[in-house]
Amino acid sequence: MTQLGERDDRLNADHFTVSFDTYNKKLDAFTFKVSASGVQSDSRISDEAFNAVWESAVQIVDDGWIVEIEIPYYAIRFPKGEEQLWKINFLREIRRSRTELQWSLVPKEVETEINYWGDLTGLDSIKDPARISLSPYVSSFAEFEGAESSYGFGAGADLKVGLNESFTLDMTLLPDFSQVRSDNIVKNLGAFEVVFEEQRPFFQEGVDLFNLGDLFYSRRIGGVPEDYLKAFDQVDSNETIENPNTARLINVTKVSGRNKNGLGIGIMNAITAPTTATIENTETGEKREVQTNPLVNYNIVAIDQNLKNNSSIYFINLNTSREGPFIDANVSSLGLNLINKKSNYAVNGDVKISQRDGNLSAHAFSEDPGDGVSYTLGFGKIKGNFKFDLQSVNKSPNFNPNDLGVNFATNIREHALELQYNKYNPFWKLNGNYNRLTYTMQQDYTTGEVLKNSYEGRLAFILPSFNAFFLNIDAQLGDGIDLFESRSPGQKFITQEYYYNGIGVSTDYSKKVALDAEIGYGHSYFTDYVEGSYFEVGVEPILQISDKFSLRPESNYSRYLNGQGYAGTFNGTPKYGVRDVRTLTNILQGKYLFKNNLALTLRVRHYWSYGLYDYYGDLDEEGYIIPDPTFTENADFNFNAFNTDLIFTWQFAPGSFINVVYKNNLQHDEQIIRTSYFNNLETVFDQGQRNTLTFKLVYFFDVVSSYKKVFRRV
Repeated sequence: MTQLGERDDRLNADHFTVSFDTYNKKLDAFTFKVSASGVQSDSRISDEAFNAVWESAVQIVDDGWIVEIEIPYYAIRFPKGEEQLWKINFLREIRRSRTELQWSLVPKEVETEINYWGDLTGLDSIKDPARISLSPYVSSFAEFEGAESSYGFGAGADLKVGLNESFTLDMTLLPDFSQVRSDNIVKNLGAFEVVFEEQRPFFQEGVDLFNLGDLFYSRRIGGVPEDYLKAFDQVDSNETIENPNTARLINVTKVSGRNKNGLGIGIMNAITAPTTATIENTETGEKREVQTNPLVNYNIVAIDQNLKNNSSIYFINLNTSREGPFIDANVSSLGLNLINKKSNYAVNGDVKISQRDGNLSAHAFSEDPGDGVSYTLGFGKIKGNFKFDLQSVNKSPNFNPNDLGVNFATNIREHALELQYNKYNPFWKLNGNYNRLTYTMQQDYTTGEVLKNSYEGRLAFILPSFNAFFLNIDAQLGDGIDLFESRSPGQKFITQEYYYNGIGVSTDYSKKVALDAEIGYGHSYFTDYVEGSYFEVGVEPILQISDKFSLRPESNYSRYLNGQGYAGTFNGTPKYGVRDVRTLTNILQGKYLFKNNLALTLRVRHYWSYGLYDYYGDLDEEGYIIPDPTFTENADFNFNAFNTDLIFTWQFAPGSFINVVYKNNLQHDEQIIRTSYFNNLETVFDQGQRNTLTFKLVYFFDVVSSYKKVFRRV
């Protein structure tokens, strides 16, 4: 099978893979994969976004196919020394029969796969080459919004320097991320911000060390300015505002790597420029500026030491320093993961401390009541058909890593037990069976009061035809207490007991037509005021029209009747309500490959959600909503978001690209409820559209090789 695709695409195609653990530590490895259609993929166990510059070629012959792969030494890292011993494995997938062949067989039930790889010898006396590459870029854009238009040009560069055989310096100067895919905007009714996926390449690759402790949320760097919303409060009725919603990134530098003794070190530093909002008087034309973000320096230092038996210990520190009278922040974490000699049991734990202060440098080493702490302890069985994981996560009321991370809940103790029973090989009438059940109990960190008990699970069954079906279950046992939905510190909010059951199907992806689909129903138990229900259905056909052309339309609908939650703050008083919310999301994704290095991709997404409140009220001391018949305000909403991303990509040389991207962004939030889908579509198209067309040229230089070629010619 020979479906065409872009780099790192998951394809309906046969493929061949070679993987190297160059340090022979059995913790990480480089993987290089080539499909029968010639598409390259590469990754590391610790870094799915890893990309290197290497070459390959494929030829289809009468009795199969042949692949030749050339991986330069500068594309990987390995220890210094005359004698080299690497771990290695080869893998081949025959897609039509879903067969996977391994040179050195790895049992499916283990999580330490490199333990089972073979040895690669005979690479003695190799020299670590000078690793210096430069990827300069030039770009231009045209933006149209209504009758207004703007144009601009940009230039910058990415630099990669091998400091020695273990460590690499990565730097981006004046980066341009205008061509990343649009975010999946939603109507946020929850107490916490929406977390978006990182799509900027520099922050996707080589960040495994910086993710230690799950503290780093890279979208903070160059994200929404600190006082973005406050600027709108300063606008009078006769004024307009131009308020940038992202801070401009000046520079990011990272140094990372791991030496032959298993010591990993990562240092990242980023700087964003001050951000200001411009307010203009429409009558006089007078303008004034309001600072929404200062000059900010972000810094991360991470240390990770490999221990015996795939164990490790780490320390990470994240610091945010803001110029002027803004809050500075610092978060530190120390963690340990221990695995026994047989690699079947693991113990893990960590301690995290957060500090936020207007003068942090002066108080960094002194105890402050505002400091927060979090600690975790876990134990589990990680090998075999039966596995379990017992975790306890505890966060004090003031724990706040959000200046460079993201944390949703504080003043919480959460204890969870996950049980798994999996059958990895064919049995009875099944090709495999995967089952997971998790029970969770939440407590108030300060008082120890039990807040809620819940469970969720998934049972998946794979047939010999490689079609699969699954069952999802989710429930809260009894009424629960939410410490955050009220938006008022110390005020509880009661969440109803509920259950949810769903069933889904996923057919064989190797077929020309495949389908992912799911349907589910949930019910909230009766209280004095309301009984709720939840229904959702999703359908995603996968259509491989030809080796060059594929389509993935997707539609998801959900209906939540008599849901309870925060409605808004009116005249300084928070109000709550019971509402019906319906949400429909339609996505069309299509890709056409002229050839492997020349592609056109289209993604269109329309998100529509509307909510109608049955009544409003206040919370009593226990956290139940008490209806307020005198309340006359309106919190109904009808929200639409429509995005189009059309991307043309040409990889004209290894590591070098030309991209042309068209993006359209429409949003409309109103209180007029429009129940007709096409009426909503027409209304959102009538809004001011922001159309952007960008061009970007990136050229990859292997500086050392280029220098040698020039020198030889001279």
